[in-house]
Amino acid sequence: VEPVVLKEVAPETAREINAAIPFASVPNPPAPPFRLDPASPGFARALDCLAAAGWYEAGDDAEGQRSVVQVVLNRVRHPAFPKSVCGVVFQGSERSTGCQFTFTCDGALRRVPSAAAWGRARDVARQALTGSVYRKVGVATHYHTDWVVPYWSESLLKLPAVRPHLFFRWPGSWGSRAPLPGRHIGAAPGIAF
Repeated sequence: VEPVVLKEVAPETAREINAAIPFASVPNPPAPPFRLDPASPGFARALDCLAAAGWYEAGDDAEGQRSVVQVVLNRVRHPAFPKSVCGVVFQGSERSTGCQFTFTCDGALRRVPSAAAWGRARDVARQALTGSVYRKVGVATHYHTDWVVPYWSESLLKLPAVRPHLFFRWPGSWGSRAPLPGRHIGAAPGIAF
């Protein structure tokens, strides 16, 4: 995992830079449904990792959570990423600059959601693991908030935004539905959260 490199700019400047990147005018097809059998041995672990990604990245916002969760599942099936939900979520978390999802390496895991908020995040994750597709982000494999500028944002296709998050995919066939038939293998890193 390459370290995350952000342009050193103020949040207001980041928003201006991000606004100057045009939204892609290419079709944005929805991802195919992702289905993991709730009776499978890895379902509970995948559910918790996916709920954590949704809640820690988007807060107690169902639409934001659905968008983040869809990106995680798109990555699970894409050949460029690990083949388990937890593997995707915690990729690079052993390094302070290498995490793919900020909450896994910035200390955010010390915050504990309320039982009700955690239940809502788990509901969003369960729906996604059993076939629900959040169509708005399509086959996006990347996103960031509008107040930061990652090094890769100008090289990918910018898709619709959801709240403060901007979504992206690779150009060409690598960013299409074609590479997404990859299967979840269920192996998950032993990370406690």
